[in-house]
Amino acid sequence: MTKLYHCILTGFQFDKPIELNVTNEPVISYENVVVGIVKIAHPTLISLTNQKKFKNPILAGICRNAFENKTEPPIITQSFIDNELKNIEFPKSFKEKCLHLLKYIYNNGGNDFKTFDFLNVKDYPICFADDAEQFSKIIEYLEEKYMIKWHSIQAMAGLRKRYLEVRLTDYGIEEVEKDLPKIPLIGLVDQEISTGNVDIDIKINHAKKLFFQEPQTMDRMRSSCETLSFILEPIRQEIKKYLPAKDVEDFFNIVNNFDIRHNKEKTKEIKYPEQLEWIFYSLLNSINTYTKLKDKFDK
Repeated sequence: MTKLYHCILTGFQFDKPIELNVTNEPVISYENVVVGIVKIAHPTLISLTNQKKFKNPILAGICRNAFENKTEPPIITQSFIDNELKNIEFPKSFKEKCLHLLKYIYNNGGNDFKTFDFLNVKDYPICFADDAEQFSKIIEYLEEKYMIKWHSIQAMAGLRKRYLEVRLTDYGIEEVEKDLPKIPLIGLVDQEISTGNVDIDIKINHAKKLFFQEPQTMDRMRSSCETLSFILEPIRQEIKKYLPAKDVEDFFNIVNNFDIRHNKEKTKEIKYPEQLEWIFYSLLNSINTYTKLKDKFDK
């Protein structure tokens, strides 16, 4: 195979075939408006093409969301498909996909009532919809539930639909904000925490970016929490200058009872991202509080 005529994730035909160079390109990369940037190992591309597997809404959703979030997409290999894909959090049920679309709109200006135009055949990977038809069902369901509203719909040939000037309603905004951490935790992530140690500040910022990096995985979230715990541990005794010693010890005991750092039988297994969210915000807030109190009392 020397040319690629269709997107391996959607089956859509390219306007111009992609030339493949077996010798110099072990990883094939291409970009289009439906999936964003796709990076796929050449052997995997050959295998999927030979099997005529040109539809994978999960991988399409992962690549499109990485593109929307301005992050690197994963390199699709057979190992990634067989082993790593199961560790990635993505919406599976119809209502989860509905909420994902609401969050996409919210996070891209919809909380300030910015409007969006959606074309079902182009934008269905945004919410991990199976296809354009399911995307239409999702967006029309949200309109029926008064979560969104639009100016108009343009119906076109082949079940294609364009939804013009889509925006969140107050109900839609409330639905998204149900899942957001309560203030001040929302602002906590955006705050610049300055400890006075450049290396530590870099690690804190890295941990924050890693925790929210798309596609979000339990491994990344756990690694982020581990980084923050490593920052806190050496200053455990110093924290006691500003906070009650018993509270500090109780806090470390709680965190250490979860298996983010200590591989012991007595640790509690972390199965859900919500557990890591609690640990992450607890650790980050502890660092932030310690830094502020230290600055205040040391002046």
